[in-house]
Amino acid sequence: MRHGVSQVDSKTHRVGCRLPNQLDRERGVAKADAVGAALAHMIGLVGQQLDFLHLANYLDPQTFLHCISRSPNTRQLYERVSAALFQGASAAEPIAEPALESSDFGWVTGLEKSVEIEEAAQAFGVETSTAKRLMKDPLYCYPNGNSFFDLYVDVIDGLHRLGTAQKGRVACLYTHSSTLRALMIYLDPRPFHEAFSEFSDYKESQDNVVLLTVEQGRMSGYSTAVGLSERERVARNTWMTVEATRKDRVTLKPRSLKRIVALVSGGDFAGAGAALKELHVTGQRMGLEVYFVRHGYLGLANNWIERVTDEHTRGMGSHPSSPIGSSRFEEFKQATVQQIAIRHLEPYVRDGALIVLGGDGSMRGARALYEEFGVQVVGMPGSIDNNLEGTIALGFQSAVTLADQSIDSLKATSAAMGSVFFVEIMGAGSGHLALACAYQARAEGLLVNEHPDPNAYIDEVILGTLKRTLGVPNKSHLFIVAERTPHRHHKDGGVHGLVDYVAGVIAQWPERQPRPDHYPLTPATKATILGHTLRGARPIPEDKAIAQHLAHEVVHRLIDSPEDIVGCLLGYRERGSISPIPLHAVVPKQFDWDVFSRMHGITRVS
Repeated sequence: MRHGVSQVDSKTHRVGCRLPNQLDRERGVAKADAVGAALAHMIGLVGQQLDFLHLANYLDPQTFLHCISRSPNTRQLYERVSAALFQGASAAEPIAEPALESSDFGWVTGLEKSVEIEEAAQAFGVETSTAKRLMKDPLYCYPNGNSFFDLYVDVIDGLHRLGTAQKGRVACLYTHSSTLRALMIYLDPRPFHEAFSEFSDYKESQDNVVLLTVEQGRMSGYSTAVGLSERERVARNTWMTVEATRKDRVTLKPRSLKRIVALVSGGDFAGAGAALKELHVTGQRMGLEVYFVRHGYLGLANNWIERVTDEHTRGMGSHPSSPIGSSRFEEFKQATVQQIAIRHLEPYVRDGALIVLGGDGSMRGARALYEEFGVQVVGMPGSIDNNLEGTIALGFQSAVTLADQSIDSLKATSAAMGSVFFVEIMGAGSGHLALACAYQARAEGLLVNEHPDPNAYIDEVILGTLKRTLGVPNKSHLFIVAERTPHRHHKDGGVHGLVDYVAGVIAQWPERQPRPDHYPLTPATKATILGHTLRGARPIPEDKAIAQHLAHEVVHRLIDSPEDIVGCLLGYRERGSISPIPLHAVVPKQFDWDVFSRMHGITRVS
């Protein structure tokens, strides 16, 4: 643990091991007391658990080893913490441990940082901003002192040595922020330069304790409470502010829901019918009025809102795509159109909620209705693109299943005829569907929008693979292409122009030329566009089960705990795991380069 707030502030001055600093009488002592109380409380709880299990209490404070640095503030921290641990009993004298010393700033010890930067800039003959960057480098060595990297090595080596020498004991180490900073960098799994950048500043607002374990000569973080870097702290505070604002907009009270209105927006997908059916069934059982909106946000603007009956939902559970229609309605981005939709929707969402099924664009529309107009809205993920982070989207697995059936047929034909097939899969802005189809079907290659250089991939991977494998008996040649993937062979990208280019190159290869008494198999190069057939896939059992589970949870959570779900997308993370994702936190899913690389048997593409 480190000292709290000292009299000479390390924010403004170079302190280091040469300056005998003292705890600030008000803030520093109070913080030290708080650390001691928290540590004593934790040890007491662990002791109770060990007693209950009839195990020896290895966290007996009387057996602790206490180590401090030479600076008075670490001794003062020890005194405050030990007072909390021993409750008036005498404590052992602490041991001075060199590994706990702070940085050695040499001649600049005690100097104001602003003055130091100006003097360094003058000495180096550079701007102050440049001097500041130089001084933040871990290898920058202070005049007659040391560098941070020197400290880093001393701290880690010293703690390893201490842990090995005191095997079987518990040690309380009282130290400085620079020591904990070195420790955080060491424990971070990232390379040194990345971790150093993350923890380049250690703020007074951060926590004070790191729990370590040394086993078999190796040191690791058993549990860390080192607080947040400045960037993480800002991000956390921003998140808390935005999330508090989301909850403030929730006007629906528990057990007050009277009706739900559901719509499907964007590209259609399998599983929408199963979700809508479950919304009606569960809503009806809970005494709610249930309404559907035809054709998504377009239907809101046109007031196509209808009360749902049992007759409406018969057979809906197995319906391919959306049984109440869907649409892409770009005009809904306009405030005037949204206001028209709100006028139509308002009578239905008094004591009610809107449920939006769709992808990322649909969730942006739902967020606008919630944040701008206060509509109590919940999202459900539905998109064959499966491009929402943190959830499986309805329709994705059904689309992959249907594509796999078609691709298997094409592979059989390719193997029999020696043909080359380029299969275009939907996903103009997202390659997740194409990747899943290619990986599951063991395609020869995959061309997606996310690739950093599609032209190089065509020339090196696609043509390179064909150069090696064309003519191999019973070998299929099939490549998956995400629609509109850009390349130089056609302005529309995708399979357009690609087939002709590849066929032309193959035709020029010497081994493809006829010779006396040799007539090579001439491979046909063809494009197959699966396209919208995947949107109309019949829902497979997995999609139907996820849809029903999500819809059931949406209704019950809206009734029981609306504050936890209104203004959120209800995500299906894994089998049986459902949790809300605030609409303000819904982001596109990152392309899985690990799977892409595994598919190609190569090192991960960056």
